[in-house]
Amino acid sequence: MAGLGQRFNAQDHDTEQRGSNLPNGTYVLEVSASEVKPTAKGNGTILKLTYDVVEPSEFKGRKIFANINLENANSTAQEIGQRDLAKLCRAIGLNEVNDSDELHFISFTAKVGVEKPREGYEPRNEIKRFFYPDEGNVPAAEIDPNQPAQRSAPANDNRQQRTAANDNAASKPAGGAAAGTTRRPWGNK
Repeated sequence: MAGLGQRFNAQDHDTEQRGSNLPNGTYVLEVSASEVKPTAKGNGTILKLTYDVVEPSEFKGRKIFANINLENANSTAQEIGQRDLAKLCRAIGLNEVNDSDELHFISFTAKVGVEKPREGYEPRNEIKRFFYPDEGNVPAAEIDPNQPAQRSAPANDNRQQRTAANDNAASKPAGGAAAGTTRRPWGNK
């Protein structure tokens, strides 16, 4: 058992859970955490980044997560990763980096949206575009006035719900067929 050193009252604190995505818009962000790790297959290296929202103020402190392929057996994946790291470096004004800590706590502006849903994963925020100070086109942070419609779960996904009644019916022969014979909808031949 480990004492907390004080009496903690959970009712004294905000317990709202903010699991929703940020709305599409232009945000001022900064890298707050980074870690270099091997890829899941162990044949490459990824840079895991955590971006914190700085502006707009109503979203300050919210997080966006990203993975950048530094080394990958797939040359296309590696090239995309190298390009993404170069975009981040240019947006924060660095020409080269030796350690991911050099990316931390330097504000930059980026267009943020929601990625296309991937099978088995919930859609999440991603950086769609970095703005570069050297081009002089850095917009102010703002939420896009027109947001995409939220996708809702289909009313009927045409899958039969599994119930105990369905399980029992499936184990009994259909239509009075003798046990051990299979009855096909198109007839037996």
